[in-house]
Amino acid sequence: MELKIPPGDNLERYVCDSCGMIHYQNPNNVAGAILVWQDRVLMCRRAIEPRYGLWTFPAGFMENNETVHQAAIRESIEEANARVGPLQLFGVFSMPYISQVHLIFSGRLLSDDVSPGEESLEVGLFTRDQIPWDKLAFPVIKHSLELYFAHGPDSGKVHQAWFSRSPDREVKIHFEA
Repeated sequence: MELKIPPGDNLERYVCDSCGMIHYQNPNNVAGAILVWQDRVLMCRRAIEPRYGLWTFPAGFMENNETVHQAAIRESIEEANARVGPLQLFGVFSMPYISQVHLIFSGRLLSDDVSPGEESLEVGLFTRDQIPWDKLAFPVIKHSLELYFAHGPDSGKVHQAWFSRSPDREVKIHFEA
């Protein structure tokens, strides 16, 4: 393997010296869901790294051979044993500094019967005022929840932004036009 710019490309890629096969490295997709029962949002306290012990809504990396909807539903089941109703795309958030794209959905729970899955220490249904805002796992979770409470799930708008991180690790949000 050699890192070089293949013919017809403009970026360095890993290329097999023997057969010429190009090994692309592309961003990872994360699918998540803001799920609501009445006026309360489903939240999960992480039982895994990174950010062990902090709070998030169900979200995780997509698997091969699944749609983003399927990934959001799978993560909701894995993390909170949640029964999920129809989902609609709520936001698309690019994070080039960690090579990720987050696709966040919103929807309703079909039941308030939720419990921790293997990746959660605990789960709960929180009103806006009950959410542990100072103990959220990732900036994109905080940003998504703030947008959700500001605009609601049925605005019909798909929110878009991209996140950058400064050398001192401060995360900044840039809104798309």
